[in-house]
Amino acid sequence: MLRAAGLSEGVGGAAISPRQRGKQKLDAGSAAGAGGRGAVAKRDGRASGPSRWVPPWSLTVPVLLLLLLRLPSLFEPHWYTDEAGYANTAWLMTHGKVLYLTVWNNKPPLLFWIYDLALAWFGPGEFGLHLFSTVAEVAALAAIWRLLRENWPGRWCWMGTLVGALLLGLPLLGGDLALPENFLIAPEAWAMVWVLGAARGSPGRRQYLQAAAAGVLVALACLVQQTAAGVAVVGVVFLAILPGRRSLVAAATMAVSGVLVIVLGLMPAVLAAGFHRVFYFIVTSYGDYTTNTLPLNLASVAPRVAGGVLLVVGVLVARRRSSAFLLLWGWLAVELFIYMLPNRAYPFHLLPAAVPLVVLLGALKRPKWPTWRSWAAWAFVPLVGSALVSGAIWGSMFAGTKPQGSLYTIARSAGYYPMFVGRLVGVVGLTEYDDFYDRRVLAEQEAGRWIRAHHLQGSTAVVWSADSWAYLLTPLTPVLPAPPIYKDFDWLGGKQLLERTRRLHPRVILVTDDALTHFGPIQQLLNARYREEEVSAGGAVWILRG
Repeated sequence: MLRAAGLSEGVGGAAISPRQRGKQKLDAGSAAGAGGRGAVAKRDGRASGPSRWVPPWSLTVPVLLLLLLRLPSLFEPHWYTDEAGYANTAWLMTHGKVLYLTVWNNKPPLLFWIYDLALAWFGPGEFGLHLFSTVAEVAALAAIWRLLRENWPGRWCWMGTLVGALLLGLPLLGGDLALPENFLIAPEAWAMVWVLGAARGSPGRRQYLQAAAAGVLVALACLVQQTAAGVAVVGVVFLAILPGRRSLVAAATMAVSGVLVIVLGLMPAVLAAGFHRVFYFIVTSYGDYTTNTLPLNLASVAPRVAGGVLLVVGVLVARRRSSAFLLLWGWLAVELFIYMLPNRAYPFHLLPAAVPLVVLLGALKRPKWPTWRSWAAWAFVPLVGSALVSGAIWGSMFAGTKPQGSLYTIARSAGYYPMFVGRLVGVVGLTEYDDFYDRRVLAEQEAGRWIRAHHLQGSTAVVWSADSWAYLLTPLTPVLPAPPIYKDFDWLGGKQLLERTRRLHPRVILVTDDALTHFGPIQQLLNARYREEEVSAGGAVWILRG
């Protein structure tokens, strides 16, 4: 199982002599990667490289499947709270607010530039956001196909790409949404394509250009979400451990180009808000995010330490193999490990790990005993063990009873497509369709209609709810620094959040029933200074008296 027709055991040719390497180059012929240190050898009498049979429809059919799976997402109502927070942040930035200073969020700026572009082109709706994330997933699927085609071509090239289309397109892992994970998978995957290209190529300008391209792409992923930094480290380390001094130059080229792009991307925010604020929201604030849900006991910490130790040991043990397996297993293990650490088992956190997993599935074959007796196979055991440990922790979190540990997407996925078809043919009404996603959608729509009917658009407001779409759709003017109330609650604390709301006396307060007790005792403030004007199923509109 741990042998491949792709990079074989020696991207760097560490285990073969120059004469053998030259013969392998001749055997490989014109296959991609046949030149230089990255010669691809024939194994077990099979042709290797992309010259093997690849059906012409091996990418077309998976792309069409992915587009079909994503079609309902273009018509979803405004319901997902994280999307609302990112959309409102981007909207406020275009209306004079300064990121990390007068509007708060813990994501890097590129995510909001993407959101702002979608909102500018398509207006405040899900269509543009989900169309952009669909394009990103198609790009990631093309990278999956490229990795499979170059390493394990043949029947698994299109079968693996089909599996990738399912994992990326279904709602099971949040594939229907426009979250950071949906956007970063494309630059991450293509960065790994260029890392392998740099590993195969002969030392020189072409290799360094490929390494630089990988650095730029993974930096763009980091500017969407910080977790991509782990994948960046995997790529740099993989290039650095290749035999030869120039491999260190390639690794340094990738690292420098990536750091340069990240610095340029963060520079406007640093100049406007200050380095300390940018550092807090992008880095330090995640400390509280983790400690709020990760109990510091042996049962919780020990497996995570074991997964991290196996990850490091796996890289050290397998460093001389220098094969595609080292890169892919390291990539998968890092994705599972980083997202597992905070102990929040949101299903969409597994979406980035789906990409290397699908590519590794392309290498599956029936194991042979001689293979397991070879050092090449056992060298990857620690890396595989790290991925398995992280996977086991994921399983235990999903099996837990806490809100962060439920596979709620299974039930939603089961009804997702029948509800969409029912809506198309008129069997399912609009109210029923919106309620399928979230009851707060109905309360928000009714509140928005009432506010517009009474000409209160643009009023200063607080949307006391985890869902903040009403700011953008009504529209209303936020007075709190973070549009999602749950972020204000995390960063200000319940007492200061309530005090700031009292001091700023917004004209309108929208309250959903589920938020009355979750985010501080606001009911007393409402009774003292506001009057209830509109009540709907799940929420109410309160207007400042006088």
